[in-house]
Amino acid sequence: MTESDLSKTTKASGKKRPIDLDTHDHFEFKKKLAAQIKSRESEIREWYSLRAKEAPPPIYSSVDLRDSGYKIAPVDSNLYPAGFNNICAEDNRTAPPIFREHLKTRAARHGVNDPKRILIIPEFHTTNLYYLENLHYLKTLVETAGFEVRVGWISDPEIAPGTILKSVTEKEIAVTPLRVENGKAVVGTGADTFLPDVILLNNDFSGGYPPVLDQITQPILPSHRLGWHTRKKSEHFRHYNRLAKEFAEVAGIDSWIFTIETEEVAEVNFNDDIGIDRVAAAAEGILARTREAFVSRGITTEPFVFVKNNAGTYGMGIMVVHSAEEIRTMNRRAKNKMSVGKNKRAIDGVAVQEGIPTATLVDRLASEPVIYLFGCELIGGFLRTNTERGIEENLNSQGMVFRKLCMSDLRDDSDEPTAEETLLELVYGSVARISALATGLELKERLGPQA
Repeated sequence: MTESDLSKTTKASGKKRPIDLDTHDHFEFKKKLAAQIKSRESEIREWYSLRAKEAPPPIYSSVDLRDSGYKIAPVDSNLYPAGFNNICAEDNRTAPPIFREHLKTRAARHGVNDPKRILIIPEFHTTNLYYLENLHYLKTLVETAGFEVRVGWISDPEIAPGTILKSVTEKEIAVTPLRVENGKAVVGTGADTFLPDVILLNNDFSGGYPPVLDQITQPILPSHRLGWHTRKKSEHFRHYNRLAKEFAEVAGIDSWIFTIETEEVAEVNFNDDIGIDRVAAAAEGILARTREAFVSRGITTEPFVFVKNNAGTYGMGIMVVHSAEEIRTMNRRAKNKMSVGKNKRAIDGVAVQEGIPTATLVDRLASEPVIYLFGCELIGGFLRTNTERGIEENLNSQGMVFRKLCMSDLRDDSDEPTAEETLLELVYGSVARISALATGLELKERLGPQA
């Protein structure tokens, strides 16, 4: 999709048959998918409903998508999204009532029937001013939804009650230390004591896990038990691929378009040359199968794979390879890069994943859509672009820039998916919802019925 494609409108056939990939034109590709999804709309809604009842998706999540012009799939999923400052103003206005309904529904499952007070537990650091910008917008959204909100800090015992932090645009956020009394998380003292009904977690624990959370009896949403201290990307994609195949069958679409081959390789230490041969073998297998799929579909692109930290974010611990030999002959600099993630946490396992190049260009820069959801409802998003990376590379890295992508502009109630806005909601929205449902399965598998 190029920038000029955003203004195009077309007609769609809506025929109820599996799609044959007979063109690499990006707009035509999405138009076919959208028409097919629209033609099976009632069946797909029923499928979403059944899967959401089986394993409710989390209160919120974000999904990084890749659209290659022949395949559209997620490449990452975040259970504690930290980019609410990048969501467009209109979406920030329409999101609060959606959040309110989802929060109340999830709180009721934990025995809290009328929550009024929400405590946000943020990331540990106070120096990332862009993260603080996100925190301001998240707090404002929850307040606008009708809740009384405080921010409770758990990482710095010396932070003073009522400390004011300032974001990159000088927005002020009051924070105060969190303590646990008789199993209850509390902030403030005396007349200013704040006892929350529900805790909203915005910390993925890339920087370590605070055991104090295990003492808290109030509902914590999403669960603190699925941060990067326990979560694995390979598990998410195991669930995602199963659901994507089900979705594709319901929609009558080739499931290969939505799935993304992912293989876990555990017990890896690049610096000590442990497990490198197994990583190379996994890459070799995925490259061979991808090449075979390309040949059968007339795709001439050279396949590649991502090797990425299986438990981390912020685009750290990730490399692109086009052959297994590149892994076997890694130099010391590459091994060092693949040995530690965020906060210098050691990497001991990787996910080897089919590479999906991005065909989404904004101002000639490689870009990828990031979709934000409350439950399975699309509430916002943005385009991540990068001034220093190409279409095959990880864009969540130095040089990234964010562009608005308004969900309110993507919603269209027309009967035919004719406009680009409708195509994006039907296609990107469907993939993002499948990813959110997959995260729900992760939570259920980890926590059981009370996820």
